[in-house]
Amino acid sequence: MNILSPFDHSIVGSVELENENSLEQKIQIGKNLSNQFPQGLPKKDRIKILSRLIELMKTQIEELAILAASEGGKPISDSRVEVLRAINGVELSRDYIDQISGIEIPMNLNAASQNRTAYTLNEPIGLVVAISAFNHPLNLIVHQVVTAFAAGCPVIVKPDLRTPLSCLRLVELFSEAGIPSGWCQSFICENHLAEKLACDSRVNFMSFIGSAKIGWYLRSKLSPGTRCALEHGGLAPVIVEADADFTSMIPALAKGSFYHAGQVCVSTQRIYVHESNLEKFCDELKIAAEKMRVGNQLSDETEVGPLISKQELTRIDQ
Repeated sequence: MNILSPFDHSIVGSVELENENSLEQKIQIGKNLSNQFPQGLPKKDRIKILSRLIELMKTQIEELAILAASEGGKPISDSRVEVLRAINGVELSRDYIDQISGIEIPMNLNAASQNRTAYTLNEPIGLVVAISAFNHPLNLIVHQVVTAFAAGCPVIVKPDLRTPLSCLRLVELFSEAGIPSGWCQSFICENHLAEKLACDSRVNFMSFIGSAKIGWYLRSKLSPGTRCALEHGGLAPVIVEADADFTSMIPALAKGSFYHAGQVCVSTQRIYVHESNLEKFCDELKIAAEKMRVGNQLSDETEVGPLISKQELTRIDQ
């Protein structure tokens, strides 16, 4: 399957769609690792691998930014910021590993608990499946995959079919960083196989980023005992008070409103303006929006890139 640039539909790369046999193999590999290493890889090994991954990513910031921008349509200037944030995400995950611990539970409070000690331990939950979205093709994968590995879990990641290349590159870098085979697997598939992947009884945790409709549907189909985390975005309101500072506010709200052409869950989506400022606010936001440069996401001059697909363009235009 060819991966096309959202701007001019030129071919960015190609991927091979995987089938049900591949699905079964990858789930079994992940589950075997989970059973074989119920505590995950030793913490020192996880820290070493993530440290190496950080160094590898730092040597390829521009390459990673261009790849993410090419397939996802985010302006290259914003894509560079995404790569830096992704690297920071790996750093945070690595640095949290030595803080994974339990707590002591108060005892000796009554006769039954005299001379007793109680405590909790945090352990890896098991095989993680991550289903991701298109709008941050590198950073979202880091959020879902690197955190799972840091916690000691094997993970299978299914990226959005419109933006799989950044995911595949991160998996390659993970391998170069020394992660043992099977601990981080990608799975490139159509939606019906993604559902089978998420709902397999051997999956212990499902991480989903996407629409509420699909997320809640998958949650309803999960096997008993499978836990999940769903990220569906928000409504992101802004309140403009009567004494608001227009000098700093208008540029920030213009950026927030049109960041990645509005294809971000935390973009500015509703603005409530005090009636005394309404006319002035609308005029100034309109001027700021009209000044934004729209175009090829790979141009350093572009501030607003294309929508992800023709289907989205048609949906919004209607």
